[in-house]
Amino acid sequence: MNRPDRALIDAFVEEARQVSVGEAADRLGVAGLKRVSTGEEAGPCSVCGGTDRFSINRGRNAWNCRGADGGHDGISLAAHLSGLDVSQREGFLAACAAALGRDAPGDEAESAEERAQREARLAKRRREAEAKRAEAERMQNVYREKEIAKARGKWAHAAPIAGRAGAPVIAYLTARLGGFAPPALPFARVIADENYWLQPQKGKAMAVCVSADRPGPDAVWRPVCGRGEVEAIFSSPAMVLPFVMPDGAIVGCHLTWIARAGMASHKGRPSVWLREEALDGPDAGSVTIARLPMKKMRGVKKGGLLPLVGSVAIDGRILPDPARTRFVCGEGSENVLAVAIAEGGATDTIYVAAGDLGNLAGRAAARFPHPTLKNKGGKAPLQVAGPIPKPDEPADASAQVPDHVTEVLLVADGDSELIATGAAMMRAEARLSRPDRSMVTAWPPAGMDFCDLLSAREEAA
Repeated sequence: MNRPDRALIDAFVEEARQVSVGEAADRLGVAGLKRVSTGEEAGPCSVCGGTDRFSINRGRNAWNCRGADGGHDGISLAAHLSGLDVSQREGFLAACAAALGRDAPGDEAESAEERAQREARLAKRRREAEAKRAEAERMQNVYREKEIAKARGKWAHAAPIAGRAGAPVIAYLTARLGGFAPPALPFARVIADENYWLQPQKGKAMAVCVSADRPGPDAVWRPVCGRGEVEAIFSSPAMVLPFVMPDGAIVGCHLTWIARAGMASHKGRPSVWLREEALDGPDAGSVTIARLPMKKMRGVKKGGLLPLVGSVAIDGRILPDPARTRFVCGEGSENVLAVAIAEGGATDTIYVAAGDLGNLAGRAAARFPHPTLKNKGGKAPLQVAGPIPKPDEPADASAQVPDHVTEVLLVADGDSELIATGAAMMRAEARLSRPDRSMVTAWPPAGMDFCDLLSAREEAA
């Protein structure tokens, strides 16, 4: 018996490749999923079980299962749900058939009428898929612009730290900088009373405890997010810095909560611990406890920078001073400010922060196994982003150095994990280097940051 016509099979496969994850999920009867974020639904996997290990994101055309893998098309989803081996011809064609909801081509040659019908179906599916992709992109852009507007508004309506309202910020920075007053920060602002919102986690009981140190067995925990809704767990003053793109546009903001008088604190920020207990699934009963981060970002950070010293406002935009040709940048604003104080506020220098290490270093071309740390399962080495930048990344994918800058000092953080941080700083150097530009990374002693060094210098004096 002859196999179906090759052109017919190729056309069948091409049509199957046009099936989106959302279409395949609907066609295959995926049920029991609940919306967990914009465009994403999660729930039990019909193959692996669990309660929330399976998810699909219609906007991103992606699916994921913690018990298996993931993908970006309907064929891979159909193969996962049907237990098909796509490395074999029969399994791959069966997955294509499941994604399309009809049998694979038979042994008989395709007639002219069947070919016309197939081509018409494929053309229609392509049009529908393109329309859906365009609509998903439009909605993502709408959401992105809304978030940018919210972040920009949060910064714009905050008060300058130069006035009375800024006293908590000045006190916080002075304490972090070893008793040295911070330099003038024209773009730093303060919100007198900013709520800290916590997102519920599906399948987990959550509680918080305010404590300077890790809570012990007698700690009092307050349940939160019990109704499955976001909850404001406390409020305090917050420092606000804008995320600024190379063209000077404000696209986001960075918030740092500051501990009130008498409030348990860690490095001058509120010290609040989150306890999460898994309610079901294979991890039922397991408990994790971690201190909540007191720094958050709103809007867009990717490709942006936090202007500290040496930037100017021009026609509603915030731009690096073109007269300054030296550039100092690190992950956190306090660490960079410590360097600025140690240097005496060099007048030829632009001081900025990237917000986080990923935005400073950019994405890596590959990963490598950590020499000592293991992954979450504890069996295999933890995979670490390597020192070589991902090729052909767009310019706005991570923080950029102004074109006119000829000298760059990158500020590392010595109290972060050394291997991953070292690889990231090497990646940043490689990404930002230029033949006519000097490039150096400054490292504090292991286990310290430059704020700690300032404090030590003040104590020694």
